[in-house]
Amino acid sequence: MFYSVRMRASLKGKHISGQERIVKKEDLEKVLIELYRRPKEDWDFLNLKVEKLTSPPEVIDKALPVKSFSFPDIKTSWDFVVKLLNTHHGIEENLVRQLLRRLTTGLNPKGGNLRGALIVDPQTGKVLNENPEKGIRTILFDWEDRNRIRKLLLNRGFTERTLDALALATKNIHCGVEVELCISDDPNYVTGYVASEKLGYTRITPLKQDNSPFGGRIYFVSEKKLSHVVECLRRKAVLIRDVSDLK
Repeated sequence: MFYSVRMRASLKGKHISGQERIVKKEDLEKVLIELYRRPKEDWDFLNLKVEKLTSPPEVIDKALPVKSFSFPDIKTSWDFVVKLLNTHHGIEENLVRQLLRRLTTGLNPKGGNLRGALIVDPQTGKVLNENPEKGIRTILFDWEDRNRIRKLLLNRGFTERTLDALALATKNIHCGVEVELCISDDPNYVTGYVASEKLGYTRITPLKQDNSPFGGRIYFVSEKKLSHVVECLRRKAVLIRDVSDLK
């Protein structure tokens, strides 16, 4: 018997913390306490949602392989991202640059960051969100043995941020997202990543200026696959068994 547990915390409407977990019944109380204590900043709203899964999660044997690249400046990092997505996925260079600019100045048409991901067709550049002010959220994912994977990643110099982002990206690609492009909205964190079946989980720094509050996620999805992909992101529960290469 498995349960989905989701936590979201905010202050004055601004998202400050969140996490997805899938746990067995015997671990439910412990995880609820962990998630209640997770926000490191003050909050005025915290929501904990528990939902019993109707069937066991699908198990993905291995996460995407991890690669890391560090560059001397943002321009060089952006050039690297543009070349990766153009060479390996045929996405137009101008489109990638335009989306990088939007990620670092606010994806929401009304200003600020977008809650959830912006979905873009990689060939046409068309935004596929029904409401461009409302992003698509990936939910229902976790590690089969989270503590073991956490220790492994920490011992290799990664952080808990990578633990969650790698699991999310792995589910995205499993569901049919062709490429994910992500830049953190944390003002103190300038690393982002691109993820795909071809590229693995590729961490890149720096992708934005220090102290910038902007960031977000872009999912490149073919329009003809949109309904299937969104259904999987929202409905299919997955557990990831192990990591792949860590570089």
